[in-house]
Amino acid sequence: MTLPANFVFSAKSLQSYVDCPRRFQLRYIEGWRPPTMTASNTADELAYEARLRQGAKLHHFAKLSQQGVPQDMLKAAIKGEDAAQWFDKLLSNGLSGLPEKRLPEKRLETTLNGLRLMAQFDLIAYDPGGDLVIVDWKTGDTMPGRETLRQRLQTIVYLYVAAQAGERLMGEPLSPERVHLVYAYLARGGQRNSFTYSHLDMLADAGRLTDLMGEIKRADDFPLTTNHSHCRFCAFRVQCERGEAGSLDDVDYDDVDEADEAELGFEQIGEFGF
Repeated sequence: MTLPANFVFSAKSLQSYVDCPRRFQLRYIEGWRPPTMTASNTADELAYEARLRQGAKLHHFAKLSQQGVPQDMLKAAIKGEDAAQWFDKLLSNGLSGLPEKRLPEKRLETTLNGLRLMAQFDLIAYDPGGDLVIVDWKTGDTMPGRETLRQRLQTIVYLYVAAQAGERLMGEPLSPERVHLVYAYLARGGQRNSFTYSHLDMLADAGRLTDLMGEIKRADDFPLTTNHSHCRFCAFRVQCERGEAGSLDDVDYDDVDEADEAELGFEQIGEFGF
C-alpha cells in the first residue's frame, strides 16, 4: 500500500493519519468518498452534517466578501441562519486590524525532504515589506487553550508553509518573525487567538513534520485508531464496524473543521446562491 505519486500532504491529511491511520488509508490512498447522508441517518448525524454545511457556507461567503461581492447582497442571501450570525461577526470584528492586501482561499505549497506540503488558507493578509497574517475562521462554540492550539497540526502546517512559501507571494525575503496566525472564533463574537512565529519554532516544526510525513511514506500498515472518540462521526465508521454515532454534546466543531468539514466539498456550494 503506497501513497499516490506526487502526493501532497496537508494539515487535513496529517491530522487524519494522527487521529486514525485507517481513515487516512481509506481517504487518501484508496480514495474512498464519504457516503451521502439520508433520512435513515440518526437525528444527531443529520444535525452534525447540517452544522458542517453551515460552516462551509460561512467560508464561501467570507471568500466572496473579500472578492468584492457587496456585503448587503451576501447578508440577504444567508439571513436567518447560523452562518448569517457568524458572517455578521466576521464583518464587524473578524477583519479588523489586518493588513490591507488580502487574498481569500489562498493555497501555498512548499517541499520538505522531497515531500510536498500545502496549506489552504481562509485568508492571507499582508503588507509588502511588512507582516504576513494568516486568518482562519472558526465556527465552533469552544475556544481551546493556547497550548492545545499551538500543538495542532493546522497551526504547525499553516505557520511553516507560510514562512517557507510566503516570500514568493510577497516578492521579497520573509523572516519567520514576520509571519502570524489568527484564529477568529465567530460563534464567540469574533474572539481571537493569535500566534507569532520564530526561526526556532520553524526548525522544531520542520523536525516534527519530517518525522510524521516520513512515517506515513514508509508505512505499510494503517491500523484502526484505539481512541474511539475519533470514530463518533467519522464518515467511514460503518466500514470499520465502529458502531453508532456519538452524541452531538461531545463534538468539538473546531476539531472537525480541518478533518471532516472539507469532505462536504466546495463543489456543493452552488446551491448556496452564489
